[in-house]
Amino acid sequence: MVQKSKAIVRIAGREYTIRASESEEYIHRVAIYVNRKMEEVIKAQPSLSMAMLGTLTAINLGDEVLKLQEELETLKLRVEELEEASKKTVILPSASDSSPAIYDVSRKSNRK
Repeated sequence: MVQKSKAIVRIAGREYTIRASESEEYIHRVAIYVNRKMEEVIKAQPSLSMAMLGTLTAINLGDEVLKLQEELETLKLRVEELEEASKKTVILPSASDSSPAIYDVSRKSNRK
């Protein structure tokens, strides 16, 4: 059975008891994040009811999640492209991998 954590958090001036399979610290981090997002919405539109505040905050968070998911997909595709390109790249041996080059230099005397 999964261990449940319990945390008391404050969001938009109200206390909530949250139980989750995540750590108490994580629950607090989420609550702080949601509270900050709600503060942003209420700052822009101070006369909202709690229901409207919650709805608009949820819409903003949903928008953020969808944009981050799109960005993640774009980055995953880019990583795949780079991995494919790296497989096609010719790798030349380094100087330490090959035997030393030996040069034959003719020594001619310019004396008369």
